[in-house]
Amino acid sequence: MASYLSILSATLPVFLVMGIGFGFQRKGWLGEEVEVGVIKLGLNLLFPCFILTLVPGNPALATLSSALWAIGLGFTLVVVGILVAWCIGALGRMRSGGGLRTFAISAGIQNYGFLTLPIVVTLFPDNRGPAGLVFVHGIGVEIAMWTVGLAVMSGKAGFRSLINGPFIAVLTALFLNYTGLYQYIPGIAATGMEMLGTCAVPMAIFMIGATIGRFFKRDIFQDAFRVAALSVLVRLGLVSAVILAAAKFLPLDADLQRLLVVQAAMPSAVFPVVLARIFGGQPRVAIQVVIATSLVGVITSPLVIAWGLNWVNP
Repeated sequence: MASYLSILSATLPVFLVMGIGFGFQRKGWLGEEVEVGVIKLGLNLLFPCFILTLVPGNPALATLSSALWAIGLGFTLVVVGILVAWCIGALGRMRSGGGLRTFAISAGIQNYGFLTLPIVVTLFPDNRGPAGLVFVHGIGVEIAMWTVGLAVMSGKAGFRSLINGPFIAVLTALFLNYTGLYQYIPGIAATGMEMLGTCAVPMAIFMIGATIGRFFKRDIFQDAFRVAALSVLVRLGLVSAVILAAAKFLPLDADLQRLLVVQAAMPSAVFPVVLARIFGGQPRVAIQVVIATSLVGVITSPLVIAWGLNWVNP
C-alpha cells in the first residue's frame, strides 16, 4: 500500500525543480529567446522521442479499447472540470469579462503531462503502463482544451493547434503499437530516441517554473485570496473528487486507474496562462490559480495519491 512518505518523496523533487526554474527566471538568467527555443525543442523533438519509446509495445495499450478509454476520459473529465470551475466561479461572484472565463479554464484543467509523468514514473518504476497512458490520455485533454476550453475563453475553437509534435507522435506511436511495426525500428534509432526522450521531463518541469516566473508581476496579488480559495476548492477539491470517482467506479484497467489517481492530485495546468494572454483573457487570474494550486498541492498531492491508490485498488 502506498504511504504518504513514499508519495511525498516522489512529488517533492518535481516541485523543487519547478522552484529552481522559477528562481532562474526571476534572476534574469533565462532570456525570452532561450525560453521559446527550449520549449520548441521539447515540443518538436524531445517529447515526440519520449512518446515513441514509451507507447509502442506498452502492456497498458495492448487493446484499442484501452487507448479509447484514456482519450475519452481525458476529454470528458476536463469538460466536467471546466463546467464545475465556471459554476463555482460564478457563485464566488466572478463575472464574464472580470476573470470568470479565465478562471474556468485555469481551474478546470489539471497539469496532465509534465508534472504527472515524473510522479508516475517514480511511483511505478517497474510498470510502464501508467506512464505510457499519460500522453494518450493527454490527447483527450488537448482536444477538450482547444475546443471547449478555447470556446469558453474566446468564443471560438482552435482545431489547428492540435497539430503539434506530441499529438502527432502519439498518433504515430499508437499506429506502430497496434500494427506491430515498432518491432522493426532499428536498435540505433530506438537508442537515439531514448537518449533524447530522457531529457524531456526534467526540462519541461524546469520550464513550467520559469513560465510562472515570467508572468509573475506586481499586480499578481490583486483579488488573489478569493481566486486562490476558489481555485483550490475546484481543482484540488471538487474536480479531484470527480476524477477519483471515475477511477473507482468505471470499468477501467488498473493502470488507467492509477494514472487517474495521480491526475486527480495535480495542480492546475500552466498553459492556460498563455491562452489567456493570446486570446483576450486575464493572465493575472490564470497565474493566481496556478500558484495557489501548486503551493497547496505540495501538501495535498501526496495525501490524495496515497489515499486514492489505496481506495481505488484496496
